[in-house]
Amino acid sequence: MSLLRSLSILPALVLLLGVAGTRSASLLAQGPPAILKTARTIENVVRRSFIVADGGSLTLPGVIFGNITVEKGGKLVVRGSVHGDIINQGGDVKIFGRVTGSVIKKGGDTVVDPQASVEGGVR
Repeated sequence: MSLLRSLSILPALVLLLGVAGTRSASLLAQGPPAILKTARTIENVVRRSFIVADGGSLTLPGVIFGNITVEKGGKLVVRGSVHGDIINQGGDVKIFGRVTGSVIKKGGDTVVDPQASVEGGVR
């Protein structure tokens, strides 16, 4: 293989190696957590952590790369994927999709559908 051809595939290899793991810097949440105090639906891919505050709700048919914390009075429904942890601090959490991190129950009501996938376990 010629040197020129080898160099032309270098950017693709760097990109591939850079996103190989779920904890890669390019996949982690960016910026401070967004605080949700109203209803919101996320249908696309977002690289950010969220706090669902009292009176707020998040419906997720999309994908989030980051953690989601649900405070007392908040509501979360996951039908898509969360690549991070879900921490329930007193809200209402329902998981029908995939969580690559853990689901941490500190309070509130947490329901994990039998068809859902929680790779880090529920604790």
